Amino acid sequence: MTLLPESRQQDLSFHDLRLESNFETFFRVLYPQLCVYCKIKYNFNMHLAEDIVNTSFSKLWEARHTLNPTLSAKAYLFKIVNNQCLNTLKHQKVQDQYTQAQLNAADPLTATDDLDLKQLRDAIDIAIAELPDQMRKIFELNRHDGLKYSEIAALLHLSVKTVETQMSRALLKLRKKLAAFIH
Repeated sequence: MTLLPESRQQDLSFHDLRLESNFETFFRVLYPQLCVYCKIKYNFNMHLAEDIVNTSFSKLWEARHTLNPTLSAKAYLFKIVNNQCLNTLKHQKVQDQYTQAQLNAADPLTATDDLDLKQLRDAIDIAIAELPDQMRKIFELNRHDGLKYSEIAALLHLSVKTVETQMSRALLKLRKKLAAFIH
C-alpha cells in the first residue's frame, strides 16, 4: 500500500486508516486542531483537552476495522470528540452536585453555636480591654493591625525585647481569662 499525500490526510475513510502510517499522519494533522477545538468550544484547560483528544483517537483506532470503510474518519472522529467532551461535562456536573450535597449535609451552625461564638467574642473583647494600656496597645497593633514586633517597637519607641515580653504576658493573661472557653 502507498501512503496518501498529506493534503488528503484529513479526508480519509476508515479503509485508508487501516494502514498505521496513514493513521499516524492523520493524528499529527488533526491532534492540535482538536485540542484547540475542545479548549475553545467547551472551555476546557489544555491538559483536559489533550486527554479527551487522546482518548478519542484511541477509540477511533480500536473501532477502525469495524466501521463502514467508506465513512469519513474525520467526521467520525469529531463525533467521538464531541461525545467525550459532553461526557466530561456531565461527569463534572455530577462531581459538582456531589460536592454541593456534601457541603449542604455538613452541620450548619446552630443557634447554640451562634450564642457560644457571641459569648466567646464578648469574653475576648472584655479580656483585651482589661489588659494594661501599653500591653493592650501592643497586642492590638500585632493581632489587629498585623504589625511585626520590630514595627511596634519603632512606633512606640520601645525595644523589640519589651514588645516580645508584653505580648507574651498579654497572651498568658488572655489564656487565663478565657480558660473556660478552651477545651
